[in-house]
Amino acid sequence: MNRSTFSLALIALLALMLSACVAQAPAAPASEEEQMAAEEEPMAEEAVEAGSEAEFEQILACVEENFPAESYFTNELLPAADAAWEPMECDSVDSIKVGMPWVLNDEEAPWYNAIELGYFADVCLEVELVAGGPGVDHLQTLAGGAVDIAVVAGGSRVPSLVSSPTPADVVAVGTFLKHSPYIWLGLDPDTPQDQRSDKVLTPQDFIGTKVGIQGNDDYLFNFMSNKYDIPPDQVELMAAGFTPDPVLMGAMDYIGAWIVNQPRLLEEQGFMNWVAFRFSDWGWDGYGDVTVVRRETLEENPDLVRRFLAAQTQGLNYLLENPDASAEIAVIYGVDAQLTKEQALRRFELQESLVLGSDDLPVSHMSADRWNMQVASMIQYDQLELEACK
Repeated sequence: MNRSTFSLALIALLALMLSACVAQAPAAPASEEEQMAAEEEPMAEEAVEAGSEAEFEQILACVEENFPAESYFTNELLPAADAAWEPMECDSVDSIKVGMPWVLNDEEAPWYNAIELGYFADVCLEVELVAGGPGVDHLQTLAGGAVDIAVVAGGSRVPSLVSSPTPADVVAVGTFLKHSPYIWLGLDPDTPQDQRSDKVLTPQDFIGTKVGIQGNDDYLFNFMSNKYDIPPDQVELMAAGFTPDPVLMGAMDYIGAWIVNQPRLLEEQGFMNWVAFRFSDWGWDGYGDVTVVRRETLEENPDLVRRFLAAQTQGLNYLLENPDASAEIAVIYGVDAQLTKEQALRRFELQESLVLGSDDLPVSHMSADRWNMQVASMIQYDQLELEACK
């Protein structure tokens, strides 16, 4: 071996030994500053959540003391869970108008059943269903006397009206949906289009996405962002309508929707792989399609309210026990929408868990704790003002 070759071999050997030492050498310990930075991030997230929870508990205590749910809701006139259905002997019939939560579609199935199957007639009532829809506020028409009873899509509007600077004295007396149907709806790219997704979305899944919302629903994002420490600048909120078309076109990743409506539209276009973030599972919940009366009606004619609720509940129970027959009735009575029996059945399937709830109370019954928690959340996220709780 000549001198040049020996030198090159020696250099190569030294390089190999040096690289082995570097690879096997333990990493240098993190500096105190680096360790503190690593610890601060989860601690900061915990502090945000703890601060939010502490604020909520303080507001909730104030609500329970100054604006308790019992001041604007009651279960007292609802029938007992085991009450037998007994038609009355009618000397006279009361004719009443009932404002519906939306246009006449399959949402109002319990009330259609009560008309078609004679439950209202059995308790000496003649009921006219007055359609709701865009621009129609039946909580206001109730307060003004244009309808005798109102079914309000968003139960949160009851305490909002009762506590407003221009209040109306109304009382919630029953509910159709025990959980909020509001969701953020998207498609699961990891599931084939023709198969149902079992993915469970978390708040963190929305980081880096575009979400379409309607009207002033941004407060729901503010709730989620604050409670689960989602950076507001990492979710792009966009104005959206009421169809899932922007999701199908790729213009948005998710869209605000109701679990009983827009998923059906996706399925009808062949997209079975939709996925939903249910706000009711993550701390923002409330009652839907709530039956409301004026307090004067409750006090002056409780028997009328009791009879109405008995027939309404009978129609609801029939829906739960006989979805097929109820779908056929809904198609006939849902005159404001072009419905098929299959569409109605799918709605009934999607809404069943919302109707039954998870509170161990009979159908239509409500909880003071749920009302108080919803009002506290609304105050915390600037959706309701209560002077005593500022």
